[in-house]
Amino acid sequence: MGEVWQDLRVGDRIRLVAEPPEWQRPGYQLPPCTLRLWRRLIARGRPLRVFEVDKWGAPWVRCRFRRPDGSWGHHFLAIVESGWVRVKPRSTKRRP
Repeated sequence: MGEVWQDLRVGDRIRLVAEPPEWQRPGYQLPPCTLRLWRRLIARGRPLRVFEVDKWGAPWVRCRFRRPDGSWGHHFLAIVESGWVRVKPRSTKRRP
């Protein structure tokens, strides 16, 4: 059985809701910048769109944050752990 993230396709929207429990395993190495980015995205609460699935099948999202000097910092994150939920698409029908 495959991982849930393997079902993600380009254009799917997700929201990060928790730190992946995989990160708590003994010996798991995680760059501090990845943890900071994940926590910022949880706090932001906005959905992220999958913009690419690489040749290994990993879905990637991208985001940007405004820096103190007014410029933009761009970030890219592979979603290969849990800690996210799929965002349901809004209805395209207009109300009368």
